[in-house]
Amino acid sequence: MKRVLIFTILSFFVLASCHHNSTGTGYCTVKGTVKGLNDGAKLELQDQFNHYEIVGKGIVKNGTFEICPNVSAPTHVYLYTKDGIQLKDFILEPGTIFVEVNANDENDYRTGASGTPSNDIDRRHLELYDRGDKDTAKALLDSIIDAEQIGALALDYAYNWCDSTAQALEALDRLSPELAKLDFVAEFRDELTRRMKTEVGKKYIDMEYPDVNGKTISLSSVVNNPSNRYVLVDFWATWCGGCVESIPELVELYAKYHEKGLEIYGVSMDPKRCYDTWKNFLSKNKMTWINVCNGNGGKNEDNKAWYDYALSGIPTTLLIDCQNGKIIARNHANIDAKLAELLQ
Repeated sequence: MKRVLIFTILSFFVLASCHHNSTGTGYCTVKGTVKGLNDGAKLELQDQFNHYEIVGKGIVKNGTFEICPNVSAPTHVYLYTKDGIQLKDFILEPGTIFVEVNANDENDYRTGASGTPSNDIDRRHLELYDRGDKDTAKALLDSIIDAEQIGALALDYAYNWCDSTAQALEALDRLSPELAKLDFVAEFRDELTRRMKTEVGKKYIDMEYPDVNGKTISLSSVVNNPSNRYVLVDFWATWCGGCVESIPELVELYAKYHEKGLEIYGVSMDPKRCYDTWKNFLSKNKMTWINVCNGNGGKNEDNKAWYDYALSGIPTTLLIDCQNGKIIARNHANIDAKLAELLQ
């Protein structure tokens, strides 16, 4: 994957072109075009595998930018504006990585980058997934994890895309020594070990939080309600773009299957200071199922539900069979079809 001879010859030119970025190592170059941001806008690359350390900075000039990151090994990064707007995420690896940013398009962050092997494959996967060809996208993903056994792309996919805990653990076991020693990998391995306790076939872990009226409602009270056959637990937040996108589907599912025995237990990860925003959001979006608010604001050491269910992010959904309390689906790609099968 590394073009050692060509890189050696070109390293002088790469470093020269990035002389303005004192943190650059010459390992790779990120070049991009930008729409929707003014010239002078400041950009940052945050290294996901190293506690989101800033490994590169750039400035938009004439609708373009160039960053030479301070890295010496493959990693997965997020491109943000300095004021916190997520623009892209992609793999840093040797070569020139091209990024096209359209800050006016709220879905543009999903399109990845191009120009290097891992990014070209990742971009293809995202294109397939977003156009609805999820089976082909998953097949490509699985083949990459199997073939690219030790690199950053395999680690990224294991973290962000694997539904199977076993597959993710296998990917971690094959990582290169430089990736295997990262704190990120140790923390992720711990998360996967905890996730095994709430995988499909395991019994749910109870939780209880206040609803919009301040009444505490436990998950067990919903599961044990004789009127309910299945409970869909939805971990989400008003600040989560992917969560918001999924709400119309949940509204449709609830209208279709509630009378047949489906209940939804929505667990918001909004912080306490955003209770009013959360309540208004529920009303505006006609989320008439059971909704409670965790109040912890996301992933942190005090968020018991996040820890118990080993969430790697939101939205995350779990489908529970009320007859035995067991989880029968987790992040199911087509929950509508699953419910249609169960609630005929």
